[in-house]
Amino acid sequence: MNYQELRAPESQPGWEFWMRAVLKVARLVLLLLAAPVIYVLFDNPMDKQLAMRTRLEDLKIERDSLKETRDKLLRRMEWLKSDNAYLETAARDRLNLQKEGELVLRFEEAAETR
Repeated sequence: MNYQELRAPESQPGWEFWMRAVLKVARLVLLLLAAPVIYVLFDNPMDKQLAMRTRLEDLKIERDSLKETRDKLLRRMEWLKSDNAYLETAARDRLNLQKEGELVLRFEEAAETR
């Protein structure tokens, strides 16, 4: 019986090196493509929506408060333009004015002391 040793042809080292490099690059590209997909899948848009709804409610409350303030100021401005009695009352109360020869007595509460 003849014994013969067979050898497999040696692979070319350049081809294996380049194939491994291409596979590493392909893995990196897949990882970079998978990261945004994973982020989108696990990102919870309901949290953002709830935060935006809360912000909207806060802004509506602020808007209503500012409307009330604006309306009060507009009424006051109209009264100052057209109502002489209101103008006189405002001058007496807020500006501490008085008519000539008039004596004004003001009473204020004293602060409580403990």
